[in-house]
Amino acid sequence: MYLSCSVVLSRGTWYTFIRHAISSPSACAGIRVAVGLCAVLAALVLSSGVRASADFDSADAYVTDDVRELITSDSRLVVPIGKAEILPPLPFSKPQIGPIIKHGFDDDVERWTTAFIPGNLDNLTPVEFPDTNERWIRVDLSEQTVIAYEGNTPVRGFIVSSGLPRTPTVTGTFHIQVKVRSQNMTGGNRAAGNYYNLDNVEWVQYFYEDYSFHGTYWHNDFGTPKSHGCLNMTITDAKWLFDWAGPAWDGHTQWYGSTPDDPGTLVIITE
Repeated sequence: MYLSCSVVLSRGTWYTFIRHAISSPSACAGIRVAVGLCAVLAALVLSSGVRASADFDSADAYVTDDVRELITSDSRLVVPIGKAEILPPLPFSKPQIGPIIKHGFDDDVERWTTAFIPGNLDNLTPVEFPDTNERWIRVDLSEQTVIAYEGNTPVRGFIVSSGLPRTPTVTGTFHIQVKVRSQNMTGGNRAAGNYYNLDNVEWVQYFYEDYSFHGTYWHNDFGTPKSHGCLNMTITDAKWLFDWAGPAWDGHTQWYGSTPDDPGTLVIITE
């Protein structure tokens, strides 16, 4: 229920009007009863915190908590005639600042990414840069970071998950040897409790024995060692690196290896 006053009257004006109406000899009993009820209602309104002000432009108005609850639920505000206005509801939470660059586990796994444009990389373990203008990949295990370079210029960075302490990622200088669009991966030991059997692991790039970069859909805890030695990346990030690095995949060969004419991209991995 909503109460709206058509005319704004002062407290003294209300009381004068009420006394005159009740004491008037020409007023019938029914009118006196009605006016009496109005008097009670007016007294409650004027004393309960519902205040009308002639200067609504100054926003000097408030309502009681029960009325405020009703107003908030319908996004409406009761105001005098001539001052009707629809006000937007107050925000129920702070606005989100900045884009999401890392999707939660329940979101579309195909769109997860940790990619960033590299800036100051002084926090990474020092590495001797190769004397080349070609593309190469730098992996810093202490920072769980992969940086793609073109010559001395870093062009893209990623946060990854490398091997756990009991199954660490190898360090050293390597090259991409074989690319696989997708495959099933199995390994570990059932007795030791580290057996795994993963279907449809995508965008795989082997650089040393069974060690590879590849897409990951079974966790999103990137930045923390999680693997059996491989470098876990989001599927989106693994695809970007797969397309960017050599050898250039022909688009259909299941196991595509590097050749002298199409060598694999250099990979340098440090602690």
